[in-house]
Amino acid sequence: MRIAVAAHEGQTDKTGRPYFEHCERVARLISDEDGKIVAYLHDVVEKGAGWSIERLRKEGFSSSVLSAVDALTMRRDEPEIAFIDRLAVNPLAVSIKQIDIADNIWQLGRKNVDPEKYCHALQMLFRATSRSQ
Repeated sequence: MRIAVAAHEGQTDKTGRPYFEHCERVARLISDEDGKIVAYLHDVVEKGAGWSIERLRKEGFSSSVLSAVDALTMRRDEPEIAFIDRLAVNPLAVSIKQIDIADNIWQLGRKNVDPEKYCHALQMLFRATSRSQ
């Protein structure tokens, strides 16, 4: 939680609220400890200045947490389908991403914005996970 708060300081979610609240909403829907940790960290590398998987490793996170956070981190210039296919093979990343997308859809609903982009991402994730099983 401490890392997510620091990494997202000054950032806001789609509703204009502190970005960390998005991380909290995702984490609240996860029951296991590793899942909660990944939920808090799921956007730290992608959106937090100065954060990397290596820096998280130095903070002492387990390989399963690091693997899931890495799977949830979209690479620069990575096509969305490649990103979804890459994360689809990590079950922990898939569960966090499903909740993440659902929360993004919820946020857009509060702003009366069409969530088509996120609905499409959810469909791509469903197809990718079906292929990877």
